[in-house]
Amino acid sequence: MVTLKLTFRSAVAISAAVVTAVVISACGGGKYVPNVVGQEFPAGQKMLNLAGFKTMPFKVASNRPAGVIASTDPNAGSTTTERRLKVRISIGPKVGEVPDTTDLEGGIAADALKKSGFRVQTVNITSSLVPAGRVVRSSPPTGANVGKNGFIVLLVSGGARTTAIPDLTGQPLSAAKQSLQLARLDTLVLPSPGLGRPGRVGAQSPSPGQVAAVGTTVKLWVDAPAESVTVPKVTGFTGGSASARLGSLELEPRFISRRARTASEIGVALAQIPAAGTTLTQGSPVTIVVGTPPQQKKEKKAPSIASSFGLRPGRTEGFSIVYALDKCPAGRGYATIVPTLGVPYKPDSATVVNQGPVSLGPGLIAQIAVVKTTDSFLLGSAEVAIRVTPCPKNSSY
Repeated sequence: MVTLKLTFRSAVAISAAVVTAVVISACGGGKYVPNVVGQEFPAGQKMLNLAGFKTMPFKVASNRPAGVIASTDPNAGSTTTERRLKVRISIGPKVGEVPDTTDLEGGIAADALKKSGFRVQTVNITSSLVPAGRVVRSSPPTGANVGKNGFIVLLVSGGARTTAIPDLTGQPLSAAKQSLQLARLDTLVLPSPGLGRPGRVGAQSPSPGQVAAVGTTVKLWVDAPAESVTVPKVTGFTGGSASARLGSLELEPRFISRRARTASEIGVALAQIPAAGTTLTQGSPVTIVVGTPPQQKKEKKAPSIASSFGLRPGRTEGFSIVYALDKCPAGRGYATIVPTLGVPYKPDSATVVNQGPVSLGPGLIAQIAVVKTTDSFLLGSAEVAIRVTPCPKNSSY
């Protein structure tokens, strides 16, 4: 049985639910059934009692952790003239299945999983959709088979991130858009004839320096139309020089990669789209194809199991893969940060802060990796690869 400590926030939620129930009841049509699904039974029972109901609890198997309310009859959110409610209390999922901890308080979810026989690690991540302190998801996910004493990573919301609004006044529109993209802010461009130079930001809202939530829309007033420019030839230049030439004309460089045939092609612009001499409006994109080192011939090695996961900026996230020992005898793995070709990547902007093998029970092993990225990490610019290589058959985990 899980013991609940009723917090001030829980008390406020209970009071709000009771007020709602009283209002609906006064208007006719029965009493409102508060939503207590996912709460531990003592707290949920108290909320229902305060709303004017008596409870008839009974235990059921469900994908919710043991000790929390799986459902009510009548359902939460409905109105009823009944004075007694059936309250189904979860005894947990089938043996070995990961229960559904989504939207539960992180501490309650961790305690329930531990009492169900799992080992738990909690990792805080950024989420603008899930309230701070509640579980966003688990790894392995809900329903996955994990043996007793298996390892589960709970990804708990730290709430929405905030960022400072950059000063964009006087910048070319393309550069201003790029700055907002890196700050994870949205852009709304509005025409403002006579305000500033053509194609440049004349004013903005919110003002520079203000703190706003990630995803906030920043309004940019720009004197339209932007000027037309002729695309210069950038093939044969290094990637940095090509970018600078395009930026000086207020064109937006975009990079893709291609394997170099010779050493002289590495880091050099091999092609451009559109071609030199094309007329574009300032702020338009120009794609540059940059040569990357040729793929090295690899020696044949023993088979391995590998998985890759995308990374996002300013987050700490957990990853895991599960494999059977008979497919990878006594394997021990490692995690690495792998840059995506053609996209800028700062080596120190992503770090593996924890990794290692975890036994999930007879015949199963999980490799986990917890990766932390900084705000300077560019979206989609790298991935974390978890690789598991077999050890000799005579070794033991």
